[in-house]
Amino acid sequence: MPETIILNFQLTRELWRKFFDAHYGCDRSLKLRYLWGVVCIIIGTSGFGGFFESQAIAALLLATGFYGVLSKHLLIYKSLRAACRHPFFGKELTVAVSPAEISVRSENSGYSQPWDNFVGYRKLDAGFLLYHDKNAFFFIPLTAMSAGNVSRIVHILNRAEVPNL
Repeated sequence: MPETIILNFQLTRELWRKFFDAHYGCDRSLKLRYLWGVVCIIIGTSGFGGFFESQAIAALLLATGFYGVLSKHLLIYKSLRAACRHPFFGKELTVAVSPAEISVRSENSGYSQPWDNFVGYRKLDAGFLLYHDKNAFFFIPLTAMSAGNVSRIVHILNRAEVPNL
């Protein structure tokens, strides 16, 4: 069995959205922000219902609450806008995963990264998120690989001592 795994997939907007949703779905602070946003909305609407006197405070609580509730969606939207400017956006990628590195090619351009450039990885329903830092990641969709490839990639990542986040 060859050591290098070759994968091909189209880097579409929907794929980016799926991985940004998965990435931000792992962020505890966004979950807490959502819960506090719901609390602020409840308190703000009760203020408009006459439970406290200041309408300005009720409006500020509502605005704060909606910001908290919509934070994840706003971050996904902002990240997608930036992703649309990525040089590989909308193109077919060929990804080679080997014990030494990951290589990405699209048409005449590409790059490779050794495994020690990654601070961790996550295997989620959408696929693998390979993190360079807390918010910068490369992703590989599960739809682009077989079940055998998934276990081999996990094995390669573990041998390269990339932490599972």
